[in-house]
Amino acid sequence: MAKDLRYFLDWLRTSGPVDFVEIDRQIPRDLYMTLIQEKLAKERKYPAVMFKNVAGYDWPVVTGLFSSYRLLAHALEVAPTEPGQVLAEFMRREANPIAPVPYSGGTGPVQEVVLTGEGINLADLPIQQHCQGDSGRYITIGCLICRDPVSGATNVGTYRHELKGPNRMGCMMNPVQHAETIRARYEGAGKSMDVAVFIGHHPAYHIGAASRGPLEHDELAVMGGLLGEAVEMVPCKTVDLAVPAHAEVVIEGRIHPGSFQMDGPFAEYAGYYGAQMNVPIIEVTAITRRKQPIWHDLFPSFREHTQVGLLGREAQLYRRLREIVPTIVGVHLPPSGANFWHCYVSIKKRVQGEGKLAGLAVIGSNYDVKHVVVVDDDINIYDDEEVLWAIATRVQADQDCSIVTNSFGAHLDPSAYSETRSEKGPMTTKVIVDTTRPMSRKFPERVSPPRELWDSIDLKDYLPKQ
Repeated sequence: MAKDLRYFLDWLRTSGPVDFVEIDRQIPRDLYMTLIQEKLAKERKYPAVMFKNVAGYDWPVVTGLFSSYRLLAHALEVAPTEPGQVLAEFMRREANPIAPVPYSGGTGPVQEVVLTGEGINLADLPIQQHCQGDSGRYITIGCLICRDPVSGATNVGTYRHELKGPNRMGCMMNPVQHAETIRARYEGAGKSMDVAVFIGHHPAYHIGAASRGPLEHDELAVMGGLLGEAVEMVPCKTVDLAVPAHAEVVIEGRIHPGSFQMDGPFAEYAGYYGAQMNVPIIEVTAITRRKQPIWHDLFPSFREHTQVGLLGREAQLYRRLREIVPTIVGVHLPPSGANFWHCYVSIKKRVQGEGKLAGLAVIGSNYDVKHVVVVDDDINIYDDEEVLWAIATRVQADQDCSIVTNSFGAHLDPSAYSETRSEKGPMTTKVIVDTTRPMSRKFPERVSPPRELWDSIDLKDYLPKQ
């Protein structure tokens, strides 16, 4: 059985309601699904959720597949109780890509239904408006495939697509993203760009699409490495591209030169609405899908948005830090910093100043990071409370905090400033908090239970059964 979205949902069902919840009650298409996710988050619950009865649609909608580190662990079939092993396993598999192969079973499940011409209507898909201030309905977790006209390399990335009509949708790409570089090359040559957006697949596909590398980086091969099996591809019906055979839905189309339209406002991952912008428009030429598809959605101003590409960002940081601080134990970009702006680094400190060195290496390796906290290896970097305890008990601000001003940062940071600080801009101030204990004097011993005794006690043996 191919590792597709259905395979993964069956896998999650065995884990129970901590990781997967199915809701039978009918709900409206817009706003309700995201509101229920937020309600769950207020109770510190971050499961994937399947809405089985969305008013006006026969399709179930699943969302929240990246809402917790546990779910990232499930995507790699790693024990969810061992967060430190998730990044290690991701890096191992990323380093062993498996090239995609043609699908040998015919047209593929994703082409069981083919809609072209008058049969195309994007409104027939259960695409929702996520937040009240959004300008419309958005596809938020579609993987766009295109081909570079210079190198011939296939590129895969995740972008947002606002519905603009029955056969038109936007495509918001940042200037630094590979697909925009490729689109600009077609635009410069006066040619249209073939694209195909696939929706609904195993979450490892989206994690692979967000992996870091040069423009020629083969995301499809990374997906295969993460899954442990080659991605099977089928040719599209109306454009010169191939798509994963076991996806739920594919939207084929073209971006024509000079075709733009306004997009936004849109609820961004920072928790604020982003401004309107002019984006390329995809003219849809076909919709293909399974006979009974599952729609996959992502809540854009929620932690699952930034956790799709979290392992790729953490892996890139870990590799660079290891060159400078060989005794690095781990690195984590926590949800408390939108998985971008806070970074926790654990090291086995060897010499004086190594904590600050690690912090500087982070800032020099990832411009998004604003606040770096470096800790000793006795601190669990996946536990905000432990990191804050280290700051409270091991830091004196005048000697353990370093401030770096006027540095390039994230443009979506609402507090970012310009060079003159007179207006909004792309610059931020970085802070390094070194909580590592000093090498030059004895520091009190931390109170902790014996490890063997701790490991021997299972609370299920002592607490009343639920």
